[in-house]
Amino acid sequence: MTALSADRPSTDPNDDLFGHAPFAKSLADSICRYPGSDGLVLALYGPWGSGKSTVLSYVSHYLDQQPNGDRPAVVTFNPWWFSGQENLARAFLGQLQAVLPTKSDKFKKLGDLLGDFAEGVGGLIDLSGMTGGAAGKFGKLIGMVTKRKPKDVPALKSQISKTLKEAGKRILVVIDDIDRLTPEETRQLFTVIKALADFPNVVYLLAFDRDVAAQAIEQQSGLPGERYLEKIIQVPFELPPVDRVALRAALFKRLDEVLGDTPEGSLDQSYWTNVYHDGIDPLIQVPRDVVRLTNTLAVTYPAVRGEVNPVDFIALESLRVFLPALYDVVRTNPDRFSGHSRDDRYEGDRKTAQAFHEQWVNEIPEAFRASTQALLERIFPKIGQMGYGSDWLAEWRRNLRACHPDVFPIYFRLTVPPGAIRRSEMLTLLNLAASPSDFGNALVQAKEERRPDGMSKARALLERLMDHVEKDIPDAQISSVIQALFDVGDALIDSRDERGMFDFGNVSRASRPVYHLLKRLTVDQRVAVLEAAIRSGSAVAVQLWLLQALDEAVTKAMESSESTLLGADEVERLKAAWLDRVRTMSGEANFLHHPELPRLLAIWRRWANDAEVRAWCDRTTASDEGLLSFLPRFLQHTRSQTVGDWAVRLQPRLNPTWLETYIDTAACADRLRILQRNDKAPTGAQEAVSQYLTEFEMLQAGKNPDGIGAFDD
Repeated sequence: MTALSADRPSTDPNDDLFGHAPFAKSLADSICRYPGSDGLVLALYGPWGSGKSTVLSYVSHYLDQQPNGDRPAVVTFNPWWFSGQENLARAFLGQLQAVLPTKSDKFKKLGDLLGDFAEGVGGLIDLSGMTGGAAGKFGKLIGMVTKRKPKDVPALKSQISKTLKEAGKRILVVIDDIDRLTPEETRQLFTVIKALADFPNVVYLLAFDRDVAAQAIEQQSGLPGERYLEKIIQVPFELPPVDRVALRAALFKRLDEVLGDTPEGSLDQSYWTNVYHDGIDPLIQVPRDVVRLTNTLAVTYPAVRGEVNPVDFIALESLRVFLPALYDVVRTNPDRFSGHSRDDRYEGDRKTAQAFHEQWVNEIPEAFRASTQALLERIFPKIGQMGYGSDWLAEWRRNLRACHPDVFPIYFRLTVPPGAIRRSEMLTLLNLAASPSDFGNALVQAKEERRPDGMSKARALLERLMDHVEKDIPDAQISSVIQALFDVGDALIDSRDERGMFDFGNVSRASRPVYHLLKRLTVDQRVAVLEAAIRSGSAVAVQLWLLQALDEAVTKAMESSESTLLGADEVERLKAAWLDRVRTMSGEANFLHHPELPRLLAIWRRWANDAEVRAWCDRTTASDEGLLSFLPRFLQHTRSQTVGDWAVRLQPRLNPTWLETYIDTAACADRLRILQRNDKAPTGAQEAVSQYLTEFEMLQAGKNPDGIGAFDD
């Protein structure tokens, strides 16, 4: 079972995944450079889960790096720890009294002064604001204090101010989680801050959701919340939005940890790409969303592993976490969502179904309405515009899709950050669009530049390129960009850019812009531009990804009146061009080492014939060197993690039955045994050789290597 991810703030900027560190460093520098000695109140605004606590931790880290003379004394106060107590003012002053004398000898005299001040002013501060029904309680508290020993509050404040001014050392009071307080506690705390904000050399740094705090103040006091905050906050900061490339990468990394032992073959990358972009991506807005979704999957997925389609399961769990009301609608109406399309016999049936679906669509928050509807129409084809007959049921059940009535119930049982692409960099790339060689070379060079998270800059550029394909690439340069991507796209493949099986990979990222640019060409231009790019380009994997998408669209269009970018004859013409290109490249030594070789061979065989692919494989593996280079191309790894373990176990897989159409598996096993026995296998091939022979022997013994639990021992 995968360990849950704690929802705790990051404390080390080296672990920054979301670009918070540069902003925190700038904020820490600003605090140190503040020239005056007057009190100052700063606010860090951001919604829940956006990373405010992480920024505060990073600010503290960077302050610790400052020279001793510039470093302020930091006092952290979390009012949520004292939530429910009558007097937050006394708790706050007590925290200052406890912490400041330990920070510097200059603050030793503050201990008794703050204690007396807290005793004398704790209740008075609260009564200086609008207390409502709480006034009586604090009035009694003040009466008790007064009877015990009256305090000269102004004199005490003057002494404290004098001590602080003489100390000459800045104090930073950090207050987090204000938006977790009750409305009364929120008003109390801001009243305290307002009353104490004028102490010299004291800077407050408050972190909270502005809307939540403003509503709490309005609810409790009747005062305009925004204007109330404006009178207290002197310097507001908005937490910069998280870079979406980094947010996606964090999600994919965590998904791979949670669902990593899902067999590679069970995840349809094309389907996952479409489902993710249709409706999951818009739901992931802040880092906490990643934690919420993946923690849920860590608990729910193990129980149904192998019984559900992982893509459908992720999508439906996303609805359960972020749109629970819609999830319940789907869960309680299996007949409305699962199954195949059927012609309704009665007008009333059609109207009832239409009204039902219109109702749940209208109840989705507007920001997610279109994307979520597209997501559900892809998961449940029955509710979409295209017709899917009963002949689809066998395939849906074989793929464990949620849209199959038998499978459906199983799903319900249960500043610019470092490495980010600046706009200037994107504009530089777009300015090269007129030259295919320059455009392609820029992408290849970007692959060599690593971001702090280990990914290449090429990955980020390809994702950002999608933002510009509709308007920022001139019509005259469309063919140049397509030619560049069809030529260098395969050179951008990098395993370090793929965070597990749920990441799309740069093959997909390079082909998606081509698909969308194709829409901008006239109908009579498309096939000619693509064919020229295929015949002159070397990126056969990127070309293949696009051709499969076009082929799938044509196949689906045969059952509907929907138009497609290319006709069936044009797609066949492009497939023939691709086969010619593959045949040519297969004569080059580098073809054997192509990272997508298994997929290329499979499609070559499907679109041409078994004989020519088998002939190439026979020639390639005739020598021991060729066999030892060929075999590792098919080696796969599954991931698993057992209860109590921190480490993720990688299980190599190489089933000889996968290669039966390409080689004589028994003869190769004999050759490999000899090579292994004579220690002739190079280091890069040893794992593949060993796993091939292991699974070959399992097959000989009647055990299925692809079976559940085949490698548990």
